[in-house]
Amino acid sequence: MFDLRTRAERDAAPDRLPEGATGVVCDVLAGSMNAAPAQMLEVVRNPARAADALGHGQAVELFHDAYRHIVSSTSALEAYRRFFTDLAAEPTRPALFHCTTGKDRTGWAAAAALLLLGVDEEDVFADYLLANRDLLPAFQGLFEQFTAAGGDPEILKPVLGVDPSYLHAALDEMRRHFGSIHGYFSDGLGLDAQAQGELRAALTRSEPHP
Repeated sequence: MFDLRTRAERDAAPDRLPEGATGVVCDVLAGSMNAAPAQMLEVVRNPARAADALGHGQAVELFHDAYRHIVSSTSALEAYRRFFTDLAAEPTRPALFHCTTGKDRTGWAAAAALLLLGVDEEDVFADYLLANRDLLPAFQGLFEQFTAAGGDPEILKPVLGVDPSYLHAALDEMRRHFGSIHGYFSDGLGLDAQAQGELRAALTRSEPHP
């Protein structure tokens, strides 16, 4: 069970591991001053604070910055290096990975894996945007609570959902620093061609379930 959350998030809601599972911490935003994905759920509990911090397009810009951080910061590179290196090892699988809302840190992990496997970028975006269909309804209660407290629910959509521009920001950052997805894995995460091949084989191999 790969946990991509910060220490504060883990302390607030520790994973409850089933028998036989091993927890692995891969703190993508460790020590970050730009931890928007980790902090937004706290902000949205206060409509006045949310309007001040997130209104007028500020939320989108915060997430653009956060996605760039998720790709190129030292903590993120260390976390995803551990995640993908461990994932390639047979004893580690089957595996689950998660953050708090399951769309930003988790979303980049999934997008990077799909790109490494050669999935078309258009299909990667389609997969990423499924969060708006499948995840936003789960926050209906939070939307209603926020509205009842006088908040504008439109402010929450770019926070609790995803936007194509977020993933574009990540991909632009990846290309700027590493050139390509293969450069990201080799130069950023330290996985050479052989390790990348092993990871691709691991993610495409059909494995029996107990």
